[in-house]
Amino acid sequence: MKRTTMLLTLAAVAMAAVISCDPYREEKIETMFSGYMTGNTDSEGYVAVLTNDFGTQYMVREKSEKLVPDTTYRLVVSVALDEDLTARIIQMAPTISYRAPKDVIVPDSLRVKDPLEIISYYIGGGYLNVNLGIKVSKEDARHRLLYTYKDSLGSPKFTIYHKAYGDEPVYTKHAYVSIPLYGYGLAKNDTVFLSSNGYKEDYDYTLVFK
Repeated sequence: MKRTTMLLTLAAVAMAAVISCDPYREEKIETMFSGYMTGNTDSEGYVAVLTNDFGTQYMVREKSEKLVPDTTYRLVVSVALDEDLTARIIQMAPTISYRAPKDVIVPDSLRVKDPLEIISYYIGGGYLNVNLGIKVSKEDARHRLLYTYKDSLGSPKFTIYHKAYGDEPVYTKHAYVSIPLYGYGLAKNDTVFLSSNGYKEDYDYTLVFK
């Protein structure tokens, strides 16, 4: 009886191995992507609709982090798409996103050129999207980021400021900026400038509005 039981067990294991290695077996593979998107919350404060920078909308089928109800947010998200193209939010991070008024005067208390790192930047969806690296001593260290705008030979120039409040630069933490580009009279192929103070050298970029 023991021998019979052992043979049956071995047969079951062998069959499972054959099934798991079957090259014709259909596996459900999720489509996953990450990036800047616009999120709209419902009346409860959960992101209900995501729109990518190409204008494609995805309904969100699971509740995420609760935000302010009936509000539009600019977010950096990682999502998985189901077969019916509904989205499931895996990870979500807020961005600093506001329309910078022209020739704003930055208070002296904030006009501190503490360095930062511009990791990546691009124009998409009507926004100037910037991925920043900020050196901090701990996760909850006090830092502040803001950006301003001024006219530069008929083109908008955005400057990102970083105030570290004396925090020691130990490791890099990511921060995200998404600057709305509406209201500046930009047409296709117009120039947009981006500048900031860096750790090794300052940044001064020229981009083309598309």
